[in-house]
Amino acid sequence: MLGYLRSLVYYFFYAWVVFWILGGNWTPAWDKWYQVFGEISPWAYGGTGVACAIGLSIIGAAWGIWLTGASIAGAAIRSPHIRSKNLVSIIFCEAVAIYGIILAILMSGRFNKNTSNEPKIMNEVRRAGYVLSACGWTVGIGNWACGISVGAVGSSCAIADAHNSSLFVKILIVEIFASALGIFAIIVGILQSQAANFPKGG
Repeated sequence: MLGYLRSLVYYFFYAWVVFWILGGNWTPAWDKWYQVFGEISPWAYGGTGVACAIGLSIIGAAWGIWLTGASIAGAAIRSPHIRSKNLVSIIFCEAVAIYGIILAILMSGRFNKNTSNEPKIMNEVRRAGYVLSACGWTVGIGNWACGISVGAVGSSCAIADAHNSSLFVKILIVEIFASALGIFAIIVGILQSQAANFPKGG
C-alpha cells in the first residue's frame, strides 16, 4: 500500500514539474487545458472508452490468473488432488475479460458517422463521446478490481484446499461474491452506454 502511495506522490510531483517546465508556472492555466481537451475528437473519447473497457478488463483477468495459477501450481506439489476443482478460480478470472469484451462490442455499436458542424449536433456528439469514455473507464476499473479480487481469493482457496478439503466450498462462496463485482460493473456500463447516442447523418 505504501508503494502505491509513494508512486502517486511521485506522479503528482513530476506532473507539477512538467507544468512548470512547459508553462513557466507552478499552477497550470486550467482554461487552456479545457481548450486542449475540448478540441479532442469525441470519437477519440469514445474509442478510448472502448479501449479502457477491454484493456483494463484483460489486465484484471490476467492478474487474477497469475495469482491463482501460481498458488495452484505451488500447492499441487504437495496436494495433487486440488488441481482439477480449483480450475474454477481460473474460469472466474477469465470471465472478467469476457465482461470487458462484451461491453466493448456493445459500445462499438453506439458509434455513428456524422460530419455536421452545427453547434447543437456537435454538443450531442461530444456528450456521446464523453459518456462512452466514462462508461469504458467504469467497466475497465471495475473489472480490474474484480480480477485482482477473484485472483487473491482463488489463491487463498487453493492453499486452503491443499491444507483442508472441507474449506474449498466455503472459500468458493467468497470467490463467487468477488466475481459478482464484475457483473455489477458491466451492468452499470450497459446503463451508461444507453445514454451515448451519436446523431446520425451530417
